[in-house]
Amino acid sequence: MRKKLIAVLMGLTMLAGLLAGCGDAEGKDTPDTQGETENDKDVETPPADDTGKEEAPAAGGEITVWIPPYASSDAEVNDQEFWDAQFDAFEEANNCTVKVEIIPWDGYSQKITTGVTSNDGPDIIYIDTPYDLVMAGAFEPLDSYFTEEETSQYIYWDLGKIGGSQYVAPMLVGNASVLYCNMDVLTEAGVEAVPQTWDEFMAACKKIKENTDVQPFLQSWGGSSIMGVLMTSFLPYYWQAGGEFLNAEGKPDINNEYGLQTLEFLKSFLDEGIFDETITAEDDIKTKFRAGELAMYVGDTGSVKKHIEEGINWDFTPALTGPTGVQATWIAADSLAIASNSKNKELAVEAMKYMLSAPVMDAFHEQMYAMCPITTDAAYYDNEKFQTMYTEQAEIFHNWPQFENADSFYDILFKNIQSMYMGDMTPQEVLDDTMSQYGDQVF
Repeated sequence: MRKKLIAVLMGLTMLAGLLAGCGDAEGKDTPDTQGETENDKDVETPPADDTGKEEAPAAGGEITVWIPPYASSDAEVNDQEFWDAQFDAFEEANNCTVKVEIIPWDGYSQKITTGVTSNDGPDIIYIDTPYDLVMAGAFEPLDSYFTEEETSQYIYWDLGKIGGSQYVAPMLVGNASVLYCNMDVLTEAGVEAVPQTWDEFMAACKKIKENTDVQPFLQSWGGSSIMGVLMTSFLPYYWQAGGEFLNAEGKPDINNEYGLQTLEFLKSFLDEGIFDETITAEDDIKTKFRAGELAMYVGDTGSVKKHIEEGINWDFTPALTGPTGVQATWIAADSLAIASNSKNKELAVEAMKYMLSAPVMDAFHEQMYAMCPITTDAAYYDNEKFQTMYTEQAEIFHNWPQFENADSFYDILFKNIQSMYMGDMTPQEVLDDTMSQYGDQVF
């Protein structure tokens, strides 16, 4: 098993090295004991000395945490100082040592992949793309370490399930893809409110096109980040159509009525003249929105600060509702995992729960990086317009579907949709060819 794990992860390390230069340049826009640990077996309780005084308890062990940086350049404390200070109380309460290592974003995935094959790797790992490492056996399943009462306190707990088991615990959740609207433009066009359904949205686009000089709506099908485009311009609509991305075997299966309905809806923007032939070169829609040249677009909630700075009179809806009554969209869900080769898993789980607790997360959101609360007792620090969405509508959010060779699948799908907009493929041909090419690679 270990040989298989090492072989798989060596391959992942090579892949991570190849992809290291392809990331987004902006970076990232309560305990149940499980029995005796290996450390417990090796440490005997010291006897009382001759004076009757008990000696100090045995050390609770040492664990290592790997996490990337989030502090801004003008933050009062840096990431290392923040986490060291946060763990002071935990170390005292558990008579242990927690070693936090801040790993730069550049090369982070490769560092993790290498680390989990080594006895010198971390016990707790911050991860944003866990599937391959889960399949390689690198992460400890968390199901038995958390009670039902505990998991009920986590708003986004289900986003950490992979293959039916809980392998990661969502930590940094947010930057959801939402529909932004310039309300001055909508009012000028005679659109009284933010559209809520597919039909209302298309009707609003037509009114804006007819009554203003502003582009109604755009998508970034010329964007350099394939994943960034799909998370705003395909996945939300597929979920809104009512589709399940993965079948019962955990494989992608979008060649269905929902996939066809999604692509026909997206193509209708070209057919209706909302898009033109330049849509496959479009890659800067945020700038156009902030300049008042674009009425509506789907983008991350983290962009709202600059919209406000530019004086845009904006409003939003978390997601459109599709023809079957489903409202859904994409959300980031970076998480924490426990290394399967950790020698002190119980302590690592306790430290994980501590990191996710309301006091620690409140401090992180206030001092380091404002995101939505992940537990029911945590405070909210993001823009107040998004508060209800983030705290009461968790059911509408989906993270990346996790499956074998996902990057290749998304690459094929992206290119085929581009071909559809260029007139070289029909919506049905996009689905047929995507599944055929992916099947040749995987099955």
